[in-house]
Amino acid sequence: MLKQTLSLKLQNKLVLTLSLKQQLSLLLLPTIELKETIKQELEENPFLEEIINLEPEYEPIKDLSKYYDEEEKPLLSRIAYRPTLYDTLDFQIDLEFEGIEKDIAHEIAGNLDEKGLLAVSINEIASKLNVNSEIVEGIRKRFVKLEPTGIGALSLEEALIVQYEERFGKDSIVERILREDVWNLNNTDYLSKKYGVDKKELDEKIFYIKMLRPYPTFNYSQETTEYVEPDVYVYDRGDSFDIKVNETGIPKLKLTSQYRKLISDRSLSPEVRKFLEDKLQKAIGIMKGIELRRENLYRITELLVNYQADFLRKGKEYLKPLTLKDIASKLDLHESTVSRIVSSKYMQTDKGLIPLKAFFASKLQTSGGDISTEKVKYMVCELIENEDKKKPLSDQAIANILKAKYGIKIARRTVTKYREELNIPDSRTRRTKP
Repeated sequence: MLKQTLSLKLQNKLVLTLSLKQQLSLLLLPTIELKETIKQELEENPFLEEIINLEPEYEPIKDLSKYYDEEEKPLLSRIAYRPTLYDTLDFQIDLEFEGIEKDIAHEIAGNLDEKGLLAVSINEIASKLNVNSEIVEGIRKRFVKLEPTGIGALSLEEALIVQYEERFGKDSIVERILREDVWNLNNTDYLSKKYGVDKKELDEKIFYIKMLRPYPTFNYSQETTEYVEPDVYVYDRGDSFDIKVNETGIPKLKLTSQYRKLISDRSLSPEVRKFLEDKLQKAIGIMKGIELRRENLYRITELLVNYQADFLRKGKEYLKPLTLKDIASKLDLHESTVSRIVSSKYMQTDKGLIPLKAFFASKLQTSGGDISTEKVKYMVCELIENEDKKKPLSDQAIANILKAKYGIKIARRTVTKYREELNIPDSRTRRTKP
């Protein structure tokens, strides 16, 4: 016979209040979308009021004299330049791809529709460039992880799945919902029953889904040419970096006093009181969210540029290994918070507009410490470029050299993987006749 008992169990669980939801959603927003969100909230929320700023327009650098050059335009004119979406993709392609990979990536970038989806088939690109369709698809799978995330996807569903995985992690249930029921998000009874998920858990998943862009180029300039706006400015002074979070056009907010008095009115009906309490929570959330976004964006940028200074000044082969977890531990933030802040954010530098996530690289352990996989790929490429073409290096020979000369322990199959990612043929194909 089963015995029924009562027991108490304590556990930590994050309760997503309206205020917290508002703060989380603002962490994700690039500058353009942040402005739109604040503008809409000012129109709809009776508790929010804009502080009229009488100061001059924000200027990232006050003293421009040292940046003038007889053969160069002043920095201010370069700041005023608004890079197009293709400009930013072009910059990222140079960072991410090599050789024929770049040709394929540029072909993908040149065949995007107005939503940022690929408008031609994989086979068309393969045929045009005379390469295997599997190679094109492999490049496209990497291309969709450029900024804006999901760019070059084959469908809206794929673009949303790529976004969700990058921002909130892989979730098989969410992936199914996005593939099969993206138009049924408001039918929670149906979704809960179909996917066997409790409604509270489902509500949280749907909340995160609704934070995604409906398509990759959503909220970019509606002009014929789409533009990208930097979220932070970084200037190299030689021995240090100047960092300014872009707050141009972002209203300064405060709570209105009259509605705070109104909410204490005892004659309010329960419905009106609930409406006002929700609006107050959202207002507090948006004000805290803006401050949280500014503070953490600055802190993360400062750590990124100081740690990856050689990458900024010398090029991608100097990119050091760095993960979201590394940043999170150094700044005492949750890894998911760092992921949300760097996602879809851009840094304006003297070298151009760079996505924040370009500063991250996975790592390999060596006898001399950790090294980024990008650096190892560069070394593999360099060894092949300088090899004797009559006796080209095998993948095992490359692995042996990396271990003996640099202390990098790497398997032959890993060298093969990197070589294929760089679209470099094997040693037999590379061999030239004496």
